[in-house]
Amino acid sequence: MVESSGQSSASAEALVRSQTGINVSLFEDFTKGTSADSQAAGTVARMVVVITQQQTTALGASIGTSAIDGSKITKEHLDKAIQQRLLERMPDLLAALTDPAVLAATTPAAKEVALLAQAKVLVTSSGLTTTSIATVVAINNQISAPPVAVAAPVAGFNLVSLNFTNASNFFTRVMTSSLIQSTPDAAGNTRYVDRRARSVNGSLAKWNTGADPARQADLHWTGSAWVNCALNGENTSSVRDAQGNSTYNYCDKAESGKSNRASFDVAGKTMAAVYTQARDAGFTNLTIADTTVLGSATFPTGSSLFYQSATPLTQAIAYYPGSSLPVGVSNVVFQYSAAVAAGGVASTTAGAACNSTEFRNTSGANSTTLEGLIGAMTGTPCVFTQGSFKYPTTASPVTTSPDTSDESWGNSTVGIGIIGTAPVGSGTTAPGYYSGNIKLRIAFKGTGTNPVTYYACKERFNNGGTRNCTVIGSGSYAVAIMGDARVLTLNNVPVQASTLNYTRVFVERGGLVYGGYQNKPNVVNSARLNGIAANALLTQLGLTAEDPSVPLALTAGSYQGVWEVRNTANPASAGTAVFINGNGNVTCQDHFNATFFSCSLTIDNPATGAFHGTDNATANSTFTGNFNFLAGTAIGTDYDPTNTPPQGNFVGQRR
Repeated sequence: MVESSGQSSASAEALVRSQTGINVSLFEDFTKGTSADSQAAGTVARMVVVITQQQTTALGASIGTSAIDGSKITKEHLDKAIQQRLLERMPDLLAALTDPAVLAATTPAAKEVALLAQAKVLVTSSGLTTTSIATVVAINNQISAPPVAVAAPVAGFNLVSLNFTNASNFFTRVMTSSLIQSTPDAAGNTRYVDRRARSVNGSLAKWNTGADPARQADLHWTGSAWVNCALNGENTSSVRDAQGNSTYNYCDKAESGKSNRASFDVAGKTMAAVYTQARDAGFTNLTIADTTVLGSATFPTGSSLFYQSATPLTQAIAYYPGSSLPVGVSNVVFQYSAAVAAGGVASTTAGAACNSTEFRNTSGANSTTLEGLIGAMTGTPCVFTQGSFKYPTTASPVTTSPDTSDESWGNSTVGIGIIGTAPVGSGTTAPGYYSGNIKLRIAFKGTGTNPVTYYACKERFNNGGTRNCTVIGSGSYAVAIMGDARVLTLNNVPVQASTLNYTRVFVERGGLVYGGYQNKPNVVNSARLNGIAANALLTQLGLTAEDPSVPLALTAGSYQGVWEVRNTANPASAGTAVFINGNGNVTCQDHFNATFFSCSLTIDNPATGAFHGTDNATANSTFTGNFNFLAGTAIGTDYDPTNTPPQGNFVGQRR
C-alpha cells in the first residue's frame, strides 16, 4: 500500500498502527492471539479482506478496458488501486468498525454479516468505479515510471483546495513559490508558502495555516522550542527523485513526510471536463457547487493537472493557546473540587457536592498542573434520578432519558475526543435525550503504574452534558518535559479512538493545562492545478488571480473569532466577549449577566491589528486597541462616560 511513498517497511508499519490504534506488531500472527489487541487487529484485517473482495468484484468489468493514458487495465492495476484507496480511507474503515452492529456482534457469523454490510457502504462511497479507475490507473502508471527531467525554476503556485459557491462565498488554498523560492538550495530543497482565503457573504479572511484564521496561533514542539507558523512562513520540499518522491517539512517540523505526484497536460481541455474527471476519480478537494459557471471555457497553454499523494511520517505535538477565562469556554482544561470529583448518589444525599452550585452552575476552575488534573479525574460520577428536559422552551414536551439513572461524568473525567457530528442544542425539536454522538473520556484510575481508564459516554442533546459512561479499555500515561512545558501522553488507546484524526495530549505550560493534540499520519490525496490553470479557473469563477511574488496580506476578516477582554486593573473580572463572525458581523456579551448587547468594531489596519469600536449599550462609549494575529492577544483603551474615571485600559485574548 505504501510503496509509492518510498517508505521503509518499519515506517509503513508505524503509519498503519498509528492510524488504526493496533497495539500488536503487524508482522506477527495476531490471528492466534487472544488479547483484546489481537482481536482488534484481527477485526481490522478481516474488514480489509472483505472490502478488497467487494471492491474487486465491483471493478472486474474494467479489466481489459483502456486507462486515460491508453494502457490496458489489468488485475494488477486493480489490486494496486484498491490497496492505495484502503490506506487513504483508513479513518472511514475504522469508523465502520465502531458501528453499533459490528460492536454488538458476539459470534463470528454475526460479525461477518456486520462487516459485510459496512464493507458494501465503504465500497459504494470509495470513489473507485469502472469510470474512475481509468484515471486512477493512469496516475499509478506515471508514478511507477516517473520522468527524470527536472523543470526549470519559475514563480508559480498550485491550487490545493477549492470550495466555491459563488464569488462572495468560497474557500481557496494555494501553495506558492517565488522564483527565488522555487530555485533549489545547496541541499536540494525548494521553499513554498501556504496561503488560504475564505469569503463569507463577501467578508474575506486570509491566513496561512490551520482550518481557521485563529488556528495559526497553534504552538507546536519542534524538538527544541514551542513555535507557531509565522505569517508567510516558508516550508521546504526536496527536488523529486528518480522515483517521483519528494520529502517535505511543513512549518518547521509541524509535519514532515513524503509526497508523490503525477502530472497531466490539460491545455485545450474544457474546465468542466477536467473537473468532472478529477471528481469522478474520487478527488473531492476541488468543489464547485454549480459547474454551469464553467461554461465551455478551456484551459490555456501550459496548464497542468497534478494528482498528488502526501504521506506524513512525523507529526508534532501541538496545542492552541486559547483564553483561560471564562473557565470552560476554551481549550484550557478545567476541573472541579475534590468534593465534586468524588461524585456520589446525588439523588439521595441532599448535601452531596454533586448538588452544589459549583457543579450545577460552573465549570469549576482551570487546571494549573498535570498533578492537579490527574488527581481530579477519578472516574466517580454524580448519579441523579432518571433525566429529562424540555426543548427548545420550557413549554415544550418533556424528553425523558431511556436510562433509569442519569449519571453525570463530567465531574471526574476529561475528554479526549467525540465520535459523531450530530448537532447539540440546535433545531426545532429534540431527536431524543441523547444526541447520538459518543464522547470518549478518561479517568486516571486502574491498576499498574500511571493507570488510565477509557470510557465511551453518551451526550445529552440539550446541553452536551456527559452521561452514562461505559468502560472500553485501560492503559497508562507518561509525562515528558518539552522545553518549558510538561506533556502528558496516553498509551494503549482503545480502537474506538482510532476514528479520530488526532491523539489527545495534555500540555502544562505557563501555569495552565491545555488540551493539546498530535495529528495522525493520514495519507492525503489531492487533485491540483498549476498556476496557469488555476488562475484561468479563478478568473472564470470571478475570483482574484493569485500572484506568487506578492506576499499574503492579512485582511479585516483574518481577526474573526471570539475575543475575551477585561479591565487591566482587574484581569480576573467577568469581562466582555467580542464576537467577530465570519461574515463580518460583530456582537458583544457581558459575562457578568450573560446578556448580549449591540456593539461595533472596525479593523483600521489589518497589518497591525489596529481597531476602534463602540459599545452601543452605553451612549458615547468607545474603545480603541490592537489585536495580535499570531499571539491571539489584544490590548487597548476604552472610554465610558458613566465610569469614574471615564477612561480605562483593557487586555484580551482570543477564545
